[in-house]
Amino acid sequence: MSLEQFAVPAFATHQTFHPRFGWIKKGYDAAAKMPDVFNQREAPVILGVGKNMVEAIKAWATATHVIARVPNPARPRMSVALPTPLGQALLDEKTGLDPYLEDPVTLWVLHWQAVSAVTSLPVWWAAFNEFPALEFTETDLLRFCVDEVASTSWPQPNESSIHKDVDCLLRMYTKRNKRARQTLDELLDSPFRELELIQPAPTGRNTYRFVRGYKPSLSAAAITYACLDYLAITDPDSRTATLTRLTSDPGSPGRLMKLTEDVVRSSLEDTARKVGDIRIAAPAGITQLVLGAPSARVAKTVLWVHHRERRPDLPVPASDVAGRSARAADPRSQLALTA
Repeated sequence: MSLEQFAVPAFATHQTFHPRFGWIKKGYDAAAKMPDVFNQREAPVILGVGKNMVEAIKAWATATHVIARVPNPARPRMSVALPTPLGQALLDEKTGLDPYLEDPVTLWVLHWQAVSAVTSLPVWWAAFNEFPALEFTETDLLRFCVDEVASTSWPQPNESSIHKDVDCLLRMYTKRNKRARQTLDELLDSPFRELELIQPAPTGRNTYRFVRGYKPSLSAAAITYACLDYLAITDPDSRTATLTRLTSDPGSPGRLMKLTEDVVRSSLEDTARKVGDIRIAAPAGITQLVLGAPSARVAKTVLWVHHRERRPDLPVPASDVAGRSARAADPRSQLALTA
């Protein structure tokens, strides 16, 4: 299956800025209060950042699907940004599961949302889903991504744009090997580095490795959520999925989160002990995830049960957290926009 089936042709929309702590929440809050905030001349003042960073915040909040861009009813050639049900469920000040991104599960949910189909980060998709090397240099990854994009029917971007994406991806997920002199941009942290998906390799300068299998920040709830959202997007009516599909198929959690089948199975088994609509079965010796309710509904329960351990008074989210409806602009916000 080709890259263009899983991604849209968008390159360097981040203005070379990797996501900073607070940016995704900042983008969500701004859109919730003022849908056309990113079109305003005063946006840098409102958001408290530079002009290019305004575009970067919009790009990252959109890529992680906490906001969605829709046509402006008053000016159809321009878009406005509206909260999505997923964004509301996670980041709403009053009812959100984790409005300040205090739990690593939320970062894993945002990683999954950013790189899973249909993604606006094609270089990220190619790197996590298709790139075969576990240890690599920046040049290795760049050459691979250039070839992957060249194989599509998309209008071809400049190679420099793909290079910016590769550079941004590496800064987003890992700190560079120490250099004598580092720029301020390299020193500013990205919350996604906490996931430890990519680490500097000990074999040489500018060499990296994907961390496959167990990762300290990756809980059973995050893996189970990704499996359920994957099913809600690809086969919403299905109540079963083999572990091989969840681990090895293009766009699966196993590929995009760098997981082994053993890690997926143990995570689903752990979640099944807490959530009644999940069980693991092995008909004819083939291990399967079996659901007692639609995958999108179970995904909401999984996140709620996980966050309730930290916040016992937390209500069940009113909005969707999985499936295509979770990523679209909230219908109530769209209705208010046209009123």
